[in-house]
Amino acid sequence: MMIDAQMPTRIVFGAGRLDELAALDLPGSHALICTSKSERAERKALLDRVIGLLDGADVAATAYEGVTPNPTNEQVGEACALAKESGCDFVIGLGGGSSIDAAKAIAMMMRQDGDLWDYAYTGSGGKKDILQAAPVVAISTTAGTGTETDPYSVITNVETGEKLDFAADVLYPAVSIIDPELMVSLPEDQTIYQGIDALFHAAECAITNRAENRLVDVFAQESISHVLTWLPVVVKEPGNIEGRTMLAYAADICSGYTQSLINTTSHHIIAQTIGGMFPSVPHGASLIMIAEEYYKRIAAFVPDELDLVGAYLGVDPCNHLPGQSFAEGLARFFDRLGVRGLPLSDYGIAWEDLPAIADAAVNRTGIADVDLYTLTEEDVLGILQRSYR
Repeated sequence: MMIDAQMPTRIVFGAGRLDELAALDLPGSHALICTSKSERAERKALLDRVIGLLDGADVAATAYEGVTPNPTNEQVGEACALAKESGCDFVIGLGGGSSIDAAKAIAMMMRQDGDLWDYAYTGSGGKKDILQAAPVVAISTTAGTGTETDPYSVITNVETGEKLDFAADVLYPAVSIIDPELMVSLPEDQTIYQGIDALFHAAECAITNRAENRLVDVFAQESISHVLTWLPVVVKEPGNIEGRTMLAYAADICSGYTQSLINTTSHHIIAQTIGGMFPSVPHGASLIMIAEEYYKRIAAFVPDELDLVGAYLGVDPCNHLPGQSFAEGLARFFDRLGVRGLPLSDYGIAWEDLPAIADAAVNRTGIADVDLYTLTEEDVLGILQRSYR
């Protein structure tokens, strides 16, 4: 058995624990609060609540409310300029994965020279090392990305349409407050897409791990089992605090930890490419759209690994062709949630756009370095075409 782990983020997890913000040893005296613009009364009240808690700790706050789903390099630049003008010395990501990912990128550019894209390590990025970042505090309102406990930030370049990863140990949040009470008002579609994102983080990391690092498999199985059990519950009962708690544990801790230990597969890269080129597509939706065809295609490459995660989904590998049990398990779970066969065309993606997506995923973003197998541009195009509705 081998274990290789580094998980430096302090986690404050549990219902009602946002109230402890003022009592924490915060990493600065002036916070830039990075969040999305929302007309929802509860989101406005949450921002006011956080500012009030910071005031109780004698910490000043400046709010940047310009983050959108699939946050952009332009938003990072605007917020970083505001942070420097205001004298901020740390960043709070308040909201879902987009707000926290943006907070990480802002924190990085508060301490690094040049342009943000100089530090993207794939695609047209400059691949420079990320050596410094201001401290980040994550306050999560969703259960999905795992960015609360991992060293990644995903940002979209407006000019190139690339949605790329930034990664460095300095991007781990110093503190992550994960309070499931903040998640009960999430709309049904966001709840489903984020839960599915968490499931794939865990499953893909288990596939890539090949049973080498024991903790990856432990966290992956724990995450998948809780998503399977509790995601259907909170879809029916959005205010079920036990279900929200278990989902947050699975997504924001267990799946975050798997990503801290090893990378996901090119399934995620293809889905991110779709999101970069078509920003209206929710990330979880893009994963669902291509999942079954993706895992059918790679079954011959990693049959044992797919049967392992298929077993986590409750499918007996003995009753299926080698490696096909994971795709079967996904189909059953998607049917249960009512999201099987999500149409790419609903988001303005035309059949004629598929070759450009495949080209970008393989030749611009590059998928060769993350997988245990080699998918060609033709392979990716075939996955997209068979998934198209």
